[in-house]
Amino acid sequence: MTMSLVALCADPTCLQHPEAMGLAGENLASQEWLRLFSTPEEARRFLGNDTLVDEVWVVSSEGVSPINLAASLKRDRPERVVCLVSFQETGSLKSRASAAGIDASLTRQAFVARYARRKQAAALRSSGGRPQTTGFPCASGPSLRVAEAPAAGCAPTLQAGPAAAAKVGTAAAAPCAAAPAFAHDVGETENERGRFAQGRAPALARESRRASAFFMPVASGSGGAGKSTVAALAAILSQGLGFDTLLVDFDLQFGDMPALLGVRDPVRMEEVLEAPGKLSSLRPEKGLPALLAAPKRLEDSEVVVGAAPQLLDQLSQRFDVVICNTGAAWAEQHAILLERSSKALLLVDQRASSLRACKHALDLCARCGIATNPFVFALNRCAKGAPLTSIDVSCALQGAHVAELKDGGRDVEDLLGSGVPFELLESRNDLCTSLERLMLDLLPGAEASGRGDDSATRAAGRRLLKGRAPRRRKRGAPCL
Repeated sequence: MTMSLVALCADPTCLQHPEAMGLAGENLASQEWLRLFSTPEEARRFLGNDTLVDEVWVVSSEGVSPINLAASLKRDRPERVVCLVSFQETGSLKSRASAAGIDASLTRQAFVARYARRKQAAALRSSGGRPQTTGFPCASGPSLRVAEAPAAGCAPTLQAGPAAAAKVGTAAAAPCAAAPAFAHDVGETENERGRFAQGRAPALARESRRASAFFMPVASGSGGAGKSTVAALAAILSQGLGFDTLLVDFDLQFGDMPALLGVRDPVRMEEVLEAPGKLSSLRPEKGLPALLAAPKRLEDSEVVVGAAPQLLDQLSQRFDVVICNTGAAWAEQHAILLERSSKALLLVDQRASSLRACKHALDLCARCGIATNPFVFALNRCAKGAPLTSIDVSCALQGAHVAELKDGGRDVEDLLGSGVPFELLESRNDLCTSLERLMLDLLPGAEASGRGDDSATRAAGRRLLKGRAPRRRKRGAPCL
């Protein structure tokens, strides 16, 4: 089988000192799958006629700005993937790259992960399909060893703008198993980053099998769209459908999943990072999904974001389904989650500002090179006479399919706010039933396996109610 190649365009200094690009310890010239170019003339001359190179990474070049070289290479061969690598990105640069048709604008973290994927794929092909153990240095920590084969189709073409949803169960934008752990750490100082990577990386070393969970973040362009409610109910419904489900609260500032699910002493992210053995205590109980709660202290959020890629990969190996709640303010953790998604549920509520914010979020994804084909759009709080319909939102999103989630009324806030989701599910609330239909469409094998024969809401409700005394509060009573 012919090996597909990658071209790397960088100035001589970067090629002689790969650590400047985040590739410390790598011998670029020895990589058979990599073609190196230091001048724009030789890059265009070679790539204009070559048929083996299927992807180009432009870091820098002599005499020509990287974005101009990337645009020229894309214009020369439109069918080839061209990625612009920028370590000091600006909104203007991303906009110019998008306008030039460049397929992706890669951050340092994304570039290092992409390099690792292609290196591992080449090693796998050369070994005849046997997984290889390769050492690869992290961008901000010690070298880790990865023993893992990449998933098939691991280097997709990144797309911009809303697109039809990909086949269920396919993580179109998810990084491959070979992505280096802790490729980008976000500690408060360089010393703290080094100590964190050295202390946690060995304890969270990857297992030698591909992550297999169906991974679904729930996001929106702005706050108040109902992410926490939908994420909590979606996880309970998934568990009720027979999937071993984990709910991760990635609203790192104001996450309140324990209160919504009625869990009094949850396992929190910072606890797992301090003591990885606590991962084994994450398990579904009495119809509720397993829950990994947001940090208790806001100042721990940066450390959690730095460890998120490795932690999420570990969690994906332990569950059938992982559903992640997200915060309102878009930040690095959103990119980490969306890049791993099998499906990403983007919510819009009945405010025009929510729809505008959703479009802004999609534009941001396009500029950052995050594929949008796994995105699924849902209009929340649909009711007779509501300002927006799914057709309105679909038109605004250039024809993307938009599901409708019905308005569940005051019971949703009352019962979830009281930490008794089982009563909400048992009542067959309109929101629950419409969300159940959506989850049956999204979860791989839910219908085919017969898991949908018995209503997930009823099944989950019965499991939760069994042996539990109702704790429903009076309407209007504050939730403590």
